[in-house]
Amino acid sequence: MVIGQEVVMSGVTARGTDGAPIGGANAGLQAKAIFNRIAAQLNAAGGDLCNVYKLVIYVTDMRFKDDINAMRAAAFQPLYPASTFVGVNGFAFPDLLVEIDAFANLAVNLHNAGA
Repeated sequence: MVIGQEVVMSGVTARGTDGAPIGGANAGLQAKAIFNRIAAQLNAAGGDLCNVYKLVIYVTDMRFKDDINAMRAAAFQPLYPASTFVGVNGFAFPDLLVEIDAFANLAVNLHNAGA
Protein backbone atom coordinates (compact mmCIF):
# COMPACT_ATOMS: atom_id res chain seq x y z
CA MET A 1 0.00 0.00 0.00
CA VAL A 2 1.36 3.40 -0.99
CA ILE A 3 0.00 6.46 0.82
CA GLY A 4 1.82 9.59 -0.32
CA GLN A 5 5.47 8.90 0.49
CA GLU A 6 4.65 6.00 2.84
CA VAL A 7 4.91 2.39 1.65
CA VAL A 8 3.41 -0.22 3.96
CA MET A 9 3.76 -3.96 3.39
CA SER A 10 2.01 -6.40 5.67
CA GLY A 11 2.33 -10.15 5.83
CA VAL A 12 5.08 -10.56 3.24
CA THR A 13 6.02 -14.22 2.96
CA ALA A 14 8.25 -16.45 0.84
CA ARG A 15 5.29 -18.36 -0.60
CA GLY A 16 6.04 -19.09 -4.24
CA THR A 17 3.63 -19.20 -7.17
CA ASP A 18 3.46 -22.98 -6.75
CA GLY A 19 2.38 -22.56 -3.12
CA ALA A 20 5.64 -23.91 -1.71
CA PRO A 21 7.94 -21.66 0.31
CA ILE A 22 10.91 -20.23 -1.54
CA GLY A 23 13.87 -21.48 0.49
CA GLY A 24 12.09 -24.66 1.57
CA ALA A 25 12.25 -25.40 5.28
CA ASN A 26 15.16 -22.96 5.81
CA ALA A 27 14.04 -19.84 7.71
CA GLY A 28 17.10 -17.87 6.61
CA LEU A 29 16.42 -18.56 2.94
CA GLN A 30 12.74 -17.75 3.41
CA ALA A 31 13.79 -14.42 4.96
CA LYS A 32 16.13 -13.75 2.02
CA ALA A 33 13.25 -14.35 -0.40
CA ILE A 34 11.04 -12.01 1.64
CA PHE A 35 13.64 -9.23 1.64
CA ASN A 36 13.98 -9.66 -2.14
CA ARG A 37 10.19 -9.39 -2.46
CA ILE A 38 10.15 -6.25 -0.28
CA ALA A 39 12.93 -4.73 -2.42
CA ALA A 40 10.98 -5.48 -5.62
CA GLN A 41 7.81 -3.88 -4.22
CA LEU A 42 9.77 -0.80 -3.15
CA ASN A 43 11.38 -0.56 -6.58
CA ALA A 44 7.92 -0.63 -8.13
CA ALA A 45 6.95 2.27 -5.82
CA GLY A 46 10.05 4.27 -6.81
CA GLY A 47 12.26 3.42 -3.85
CA ASP A 48 14.58 0.77 -2.47
CA LEU A 49 15.57 -0.87 0.79
CA CYS A 50 17.27 2.28 2.11
CA ASN A 51 13.75 3.72 2.52
CA VAL A 52 12.70 1.02 5.02
CA TYR A 53 12.68 2.42 8.56
CA LYS A 54 10.81 -0.35 10.46
CA LEU A 55 10.45 -4.13 10.21
CA VAL A 56 8.27 -6.46 12.22
CA ILE A 57 9.52 -10.02 11.80
CA TYR A 58 7.23 -12.86 12.82
CA VAL A 59 8.89 -16.24 13.27
CA THR A 60 7.58 -19.66 14.30
CA ASP A 61 10.73 -20.55 16.24
CA MET A 62 13.14 -18.10 17.88
CA ARG A 63 15.98 -20.52 17.16
CA PHE A 64 15.83 -19.14 13.59
CA LYS A 65 16.69 -15.61 14.81
CA ASP A 66 20.40 -15.74 13.91
CA ASP A 67 19.73 -17.04 10.38
CA ILE A 68 17.12 -14.35 9.80
CA ASN A 69 19.38 -11.66 11.27
CA ALA A 70 22.15 -12.73 8.88
CA MET A 71 19.81 -12.25 5.91
CA ARG A 72 18.59 -8.92 7.29
CA ALA A 73 22.21 -7.74 7.62
CA ALA A 74 22.89 -8.85 4.03
CA ALA A 75 19.82 -7.01 2.70
CA PHE A 76 20.25 -3.73 4.57
CA GLN A 77 23.16 -1.42 5.31
CA PRO A 78 23.81 0.68 8.40
CA LEU A 79 21.81 2.61 9.59
CA TYR A 80 19.57 -0.48 9.89
CA PRO A 81 15.79 -0.22 10.13
CA ALA A 82 14.27 -0.51 13.59
CA SER A 83 13.21 -4.15 13.97
CA THR A 84 11.01 -6.23 16.21
CA PHE A 85 11.02 -10.03 16.38
CA VAL A 86 7.76 -11.69 17.40
CA GLY A 87 7.34 -15.40 18.07
CA VAL A 88 4.12 -16.90 16.74
CA ASN A 89 2.52 -20.35 16.82
CA GLY A 90 2.18 -20.54 13.07
CA PHE A 91 0.86 -19.02 9.87
CA ALA A 92 -2.06 -19.76 7.55
CA PHE A 93 0.29 -21.91 5.48
CA PRO A 94 2.11 -24.24 7.94
CA ASP A 95 5.30 -24.57 5.85
CA LEU A 96 6.01 -20.85 6.18
CA LEU A 97 8.47 -20.04 8.97
CA VAL A 98 8.81 -16.26 8.59
CA GLU A 99 6.50 -13.36 7.78
CA ILE A 100 7.54 -9.71 7.68
CA ASP A 101 5.81 -6.33 7.83
CA ALA A 102 7.86 -3.49 6.33
CA PHE A 103 7.36 0.24 6.67
CA ALA A 104 9.13 2.63 4.31
CA ASN A 105 9.09 6.31 3.43
CA LEU A 106 10.26 7.28 -0.04
CA ALA A 107 11.50 10.64 1.30
CA VAL A 108 13.76 8.94 3.88
CA ASN A 109 17.15 7.41 3.08
CA LEU A 110 18.62 5.61 6.09
CA HIS A 111 22.00 5.39 4.34
CA ASN A 112 22.23 9.18 4.53
CA ALA A 113 20.61 9.46 7.99
CA GLY A 114 23.63 8.06 9.81
CA ALA A 115 26.11 10.35 8.06
